Amino acid sequence: MRTAFYLRISLDKTGEELAVSRQREDCQAIAEKRGWDVVGEYVDNSISASDTRKNRPGYDALVTAYESGEFDALICWDLDRLTRQPRQLEDWIDAAEGRGLAIVTANGEADLTTDGGRLFARMKTAVARSEVDRKGARQRRAGRQRAESGKRWGPRRAFGFEADDSLNETEAAAIKAAYSEVLRGASLGSIATSWNAAGLPTTLGNRWRSAQVRQLLLNARNAGLRSYHGKVVAEADHPAIVDPDTWREVVAVLSDPARRCGPTRGRKYLLTGIVRCGACGGPMGSGRTTSRPAGALIYLCKNPGCMKVSRNLERVDAAVQAAVVARLSRPDAAAVIAHDDDDDATRAALRDEAALLRSKLDTLAAMFTDDELTESQMRTGTKRLKDKLAVIEPRLVEPERARVFAGVIGADDVAAAFDGLGLDRQRAVIDTLATVTINPAGRGRGFDPNLIVLDWKR
Repeated sequence: MRTAFYLRISLDKTGEELAVSRQREDCQAIAEKRGWDVVGEYVDNSISASDTRKNRPGYDALVTAYESGEFDALICWDLDRLTRQPRQLEDWIDAAEGRGLAIVTANGEADLTTDGGRLFARMKTAVARSEVDRKGARQRRAGRQRAESGKRWGPRRAFGFEADDSLNETEAAAIKAAYSEVLRGASLGSIATSWNAAGLPTTLGNRWRSAQVRQLLLNARNAGLRSYHGKVVAEADHPAIVDPDTWREVVAVLSDPARRCGPTRGRKYLLTGIVRCGACGGPMGSGRTTSRPAGALIYLCKNPGCMKVSRNLERVDAAVQAAVVARLSRPDAAAVIAHDDDDDATRAALRDEAALLRSKLDTLAAMFTDDELTESQMRTGTKRLKDKLAVIEPRLVEPERARVFAGVIGADDVAAAFDGLGLDRQRAVIDTLATVTINPAGRGRGFDPNLIVLDWKR
């Protein structure tokens, strides 16, 4: 009888494969006692069989080998080493019924070709699955209880805090500044760049990326709060870096569907992606001329089917900056940052409603993962919740435009104040204040500032 071994352990903390070695010895003893020829061994060390999303290379190779007819018997230490998934067990039952596969375990033979053997295997797998589910429920309840008690979990300290949960003053100051920068229009990429340049690595010693900065700023821990599955459940037992209102405002900004997602290296020029093409209405990028003067920087339309507009970058920047400074120097400049009709109580209620909607989105995702919802139900429920969020979130972000213009409106020298802003802040000021369009020029026509149109939003 040609036989194969399948050896698996869920967790190997040392990496020495001692448990797998013990399983191999027991399986080898069974093969020798029966006089079977061992033709293959398949191993998954420190890989769980409870989660179907886990990739088990050894298991996949075992299935492929059986389908290729490479063995007639399978020896494993126990059935739950082979699988904890009832669906996978049914595949092995079909194999046994169809081709007479013999499965032997260290605690007895599981003859899947008989009704009694199949009953035993199904019961054992169901019990193993139930143990996994109960363990998961206990862990989730323990995690929620720990969150509600305000305590943290995990062996590694959080960025901004020491191991005893006191503040790391240098990192905490960087985090606090990052919240202000986001509310004033800074990109996550620019924050990551500044932290890397300042020699502030992650707690694992790695360089920051924009996605990691986003994840950090979304964490309720920084506001002295504890959350569980995205919902705030208690006050934390450690000091806060920022106040809860600031944290919620940044969460609203970073959760805005209109905000550009994904990794970015940040913009190099003032108006790339902001200025619009007057011919097609699409955003314009940057490039360099190939004709005289060769290599000059320009804004140009790169949209397929258009590519009709290009203009000298430095002259466009100068014209737009002059118009923006003039607008913010006017006596009525304060109207730009005037608050909307929502009062503080209304905005607080909107923040709570947005948090509830986001929590419901998380619940829907969990129910879909647990097969409690169909894909259609998941899609319909998600759309309804996101439609409601799309109405609420702009009302939460709007009052924060005052932060974008902080230090500029009311300055003694508005031009100097604007020049002193970082590129991200300058871009945020322009984008919040106006829609900038470059209209086409006739052939051979020189630079005409009148073709640069600013439609004021405020």
